[in-house]
Amino acid sequence: MKIIIWVALLAAISGCAFVASDDVETTLQCAECSESQVSRVFDGDTVIITNDRVVRIYGIDAPEGDEPCTSEATTRLKELAGETIRLENAPSLTDELGRRSAYLYTRDGTSIDEIMIVEGLATASGREGQHRRQLSILQKEARTRGDGCLWQ
Repeated sequence: MKIIIWVALLAAISGCAFVASDDVETTLQCAECSESQVSRVFDGDTVIITNDRVVRIYGIDAPEGDEPCTSEATTRLKELAGETIRLENAPSLTDELGRRSAYLYTRDGTSIDEIMIVEGLATASGREGQHRRQLSILQKEARTRGDGCLWQ
């Protein structure tokens, strides 16, 4: 119980409000997308799956390196991804660095892209794709509300 209170206090102080993916309803769903096992989370928009395959989340850009919010975005992606993610093909299956490009979903089919944007931990990537419009709208709304560490 003390740990839950401590985490809630830290989230309140930092201005971050994290909720488990089970508590979030996203407009983008993909319960039928293919599953992959997560080996590790590299940063806020990149995961490594089985066979050391690098997957870049297509719909978002998260802070990297020494940019503000990097650790918060990475931590949240670890929470959302867990051990298993679902992948929805992006318009291009690989990016310019040869990484797999995909929209990511939790094991239950909830959009990780959407949660990261709504919580102010990532921006909509702006790349052409089937969810570009929806993710851009969510970014604008999160920014207007001042949600997350990106928009404080």
